[in-house]
Amino acid sequence: MKKAALLTILAGCVCAGCASYRFGNPIPENRRRLAVPVFANTINQAEAEAVVTAALRREIIRDGSFTLTPADGAALTLTGTVTGYTVTPLSYEQNTSSTPVEYRATLTAEVTLVDATTGAVVVTAFTRTAETIIVAGVDLQTAKASALHDAAQRLARSILLEAVTRCSK
Repeated sequence: MKKAALLTILAGCVCAGCASYRFGNPIPENRRRLAVPVFANTINQAEAEAVVTAALRREIIRDGSFTLTPADGAALTLTGTVTGYTVTPLSYEQNTSSTPVEYRATLTAEVTLVDATTGAVVVTAFTRTAETIIVAGVDLQTAKASALHDAAQRLARSILLEAVTRCSK
């Protein structure tokens, strides 16, 4: 009796762990070819658009729901704008109240999916934000650059998940 109950609980846990797993590609085949031009940048962070675009392209290749394609062969085009990047102090050195040692980096982008042939909006504009925590060592600039890349990767995952979800409906 106890073995049966234990096996039932174990099976439930295994199934719950797979609840978000997808079998097959949820994107219709005629919409899988995706072009991602370099994002626009409306903020004062140099190269933020290039970092976000590169992270998103890597994520598209890793995920496999879409096939990254040049614009002339694409079914859809994902356009975006980096709209925010902030780095705010979280904690300070113990003996001083003016020297931050830990920061939160927050990166925001607005994204739209359009039909590459007609220009018709397929997925209306949506905004995604990602953040990461950085510890400033000796070199704050290097830590901030690393934070931009980490936040961009997190943002790319969030953007792609939302795009897949909205395109599969």
